[in-house]
Amino acid sequence: MADIKDILGVPRTGGGPVEAPKPKEKVQRPAGMSREAFALLDGAHPVVPAALAADLQAKGGLAGLKDKRKTGTPKGQVTWQSRKFTNPARADGLELQHWVKCHKELATGMVKPVDGGEYQFAKYNKKLMVYNYNDEEWNHVVPRDPDWQRGETDYLMDLCQRLDLRFLVIADRYDFPGGKPRSCEDLKTRYYSIARALHIAREGTEATIANATLVKHPFNAQHERNRKAAIALLLERTPEQDRAELEVLEAARGVEAQRRAEAAARRAAQPPEPPPEAPSAAAVPAEFAEETEAGEPSLFDADVRPLRPRPGVYARGAHAREMAAQQAARLTGTARGQKSLDALMADLGVSANGPEVPTRATCGAWLALRMEAIAALELKKRLQARLAGDTPGSAGPEGRGKRAHKGKARYDEG
Repeated sequence: MADIKDILGVPRTGGGPVEAPKPKEKVQRPAGMSREAFALLDGAHPVVPAALAADLQAKGGLAGLKDKRKTGTPKGQVTWQSRKFTNPARADGLELQHWVKCHKELATGMVKPVDGGEYQFAKYNKKLMVYNYNDEEWNHVVPRDPDWQRGETDYLMDLCQRLDLRFLVIADRYDFPGGKPRSCEDLKTRYYSIARALHIAREGTEATIANATLVKHPFNAQHERNRKAAIALLLERTPEQDRAELEVLEAARGVEAQRRAEAAARRAAQPPEPPPEAPSAAAVPAEFAEETEAGEPSLFDADVRPLRPRPGVYARGAHAREMAAQQAARLTGTARGQKSLDALMADLGVSANGPEVPTRATCGAWLALRMEAIAALELKKRLQARLAGDTPGSAGPEGRGKRAHKGKARYDEG
């Protein structure tokens, strides 16, 4: 029942008659205001229509707003005038007219344009640097081409100047009297060869402007033809060809993914590689001859075996140090192992930087000694790892001794 009273607007505590809602005050449309503008003020507009109407009536309707505009700005009353103008970017002196915003002083009646300078859009007229030559440069700088005479070259340079190097337009309008047909690439080749020669001659030498675009990237007509042919071939492709190519690429990606998965499975199925064996001292030669037989190389590899390198000139000392670095990287593998090797070589009184006199015999003996030192370090490392793994209660010498002693005691007691 309470919900029904709330809907009907009846108080819950009493059952009196329902009061009729008061009619809303109707706002009169101000004089001079259109219906559309007044409709925008109705309802949710933040300005109260009654207050706005009162303000307009106090100021004489919309005439007050017009009077406010006539007061103008501190610079004067804003007005628009049709005035003549010239564009400094044009060389023909063409004179046109346009509307210009001006300020009219109320006291003196003088009218001044807002922007009294040159035509405002003239600054956007950017001209390209188009090269041209004089008689002296034609005789000494411009490259000679038996296929191009002075008259036709002048005609080309004039078109390039007038059409701002738009070579597609130049090729379309190119019509030299008595001349043969020229392609766009032919015109570009002739112009850019002249421009490159003039640029180099005016700057001094080619080395001083080596990074200039004309010098660093000369025009390649064949590359331009190949590029246009490739674009034409691409534009001639049909949707069926595009779909077929996408299918081939998708199949290739699937095959590549399958190959990677199979390679990963094969690697996972292979047993782990055994650790590298310590180098055998027996494999290292005991003596090294200073002189070699005919055809025998005089250099050694990292395993102290005769090495026949690629053709070239080799410094034996530098080559021996390079092989020593390969030995250390392959057999020690860590910076700590390299330091241990250097310390052991220092204890033996041998320089770690190679022999002072890098002959074949000394370099071979030095590499062989490093090989044996590395083998000793590897054996020492394995021994330390074995001893570290033997605990007193399991596999160490003390543990084995204690187990043996306990076993003997039990045997005596039994």
